[in-house]
Amino acid sequence: MRVENFIKKLKESESYRKFAEELQEASVTGNVAGYDTPNAFAASEKEFEDRVEDSIETYGYTMVPKQKRKHSIAKESTYKQAMSALTEVSYKSYKTDETKSTNQKINSSIKEINRAIYEIERVVNHASKLKTEMNVDQRSLWGSSHNRLRKIGERLNRISKKINELGA
Repeated sequence: MRVENFIKKLKESESYRKFAEELQEASVTGNVAGYDTPNAFAASEKEFEDRVEDSIETYGYTMVPKQKRKHSIAKESTYKQAMSALTEVSYKSYKTDETKSTNQKINSSIKEINRAIYEIERVVNHASKLKTEMNVDQRSLWGSSHNRLRKIGERLNRISKKINELGA
């Protein structure tokens, strides 16, 4: 209670009142005058472009034509596009698609396989590093994780055989 009494007495003092009044009257802008540049801000984009054109010509520069902005969402990666195309389209329509030649389809597929394997390898490396750093014992993993790892290994073996056939 002593601190509270001290604060109460301090607030009642004359010097505190003067300080509080000065603080309330203080301005963060100080005595800054307005902008000294006339017409610093244009009312519209067209007006701005007209002013800029005049000053550009005065200094001997040339204006580069303005490109139209494309209001589109960031493009998906080609991997995602290829995967969505494969899941949405049957093999028959993939095979008969005339936008790419057969060689282009195979080459782009190989490229996408490489990218996907790179991403998988990164995830595996991160998980393995975390397991090592945190001293996670194999017995502490769930049974379902062991089953998934076994199935992933089997799938990778099948994929490895198909990749070898593709390269032969």
